[in-house]
Amino acid sequence: MVAKKLSISNMIQSRSEKKLWRNNLALFISLLALIFAMPVIPIEDLTLTRIILGLIVVSGLFAAEFNKRVFRILFASGAMVILLTLLGFIISSSRILDTLAFFANTLFFIVVTLALVAQVAQAKSADGSTILAAINSYLLIGLTASLLLLILNIFAPQSFNQVDPDAATFSNFLYFGFVTLTTLGYGDITPVTPMARSMSTFFALFGQLYLVIIMAMIIGKYLNSTGEDNNGKGERR
Repeated sequence: MVAKKLSISNMIQSRSEKKLWRNNLALFISLLALIFAMPVIPIEDLTLTRIILGLIVVSGLFAAEFNKRVFRILFASGAMVILLTLLGFIISSSRILDTLAFFANTLFFIVVTLALVAQVAQAKSADGSTILAAINSYLLIGLTASLLLLILNIFAPQSFNQVDPDAATFSNFLYFGFVTLTTLGYGDITPVTPMARSMSTFFALFGQLYLVIIMAMIIGKYLNSTGEDNNGKGERR
């Protein structure tokens, strides 16, 4: 009877892990499309961007087993993004609607990034879905940093050198956000105001600390799970 219950429990856990893996894979592909493909596709129509953002929202909602309170917050912010996205398909060329959708997406990315990082830190084992969630978290951090830096430039123009205030696009700050996060520092775009420098420094430090801390956690979880498996095999022998 006990063996049967354990078998059922393992089966449920296996299905849950596979589901999380699929959701994280969908999130990973959507993020890659937004980060690498969108800036080089010469399309002025926002339809493809809206579709990709919608996929990120849906897959992000189910990228981890969030607790009820966190999921409600994510669902509320995600529903707002989806609603504004659908309205964008119906009502085209609405500057107010596009602005609201932009800030709603930013809010969702902030919430889902924090929630996913917390889930990776609290994971009991370093399975495939956990590792992919850790990668997605890093990409979401870079994406969130890019959005926040763009918002700073919107409210405080001339915050960055070599960025035309009239032509400051998301792709410019997407590039600068990840360059800052990885501390490459090419120097083609540079922060010039105190707030811009402070935010750039914060994201550069945060990116490095994330890599060090999360990598140490994942290695620790892997070693612990390996040790438990070895102990279990020894006891069975």
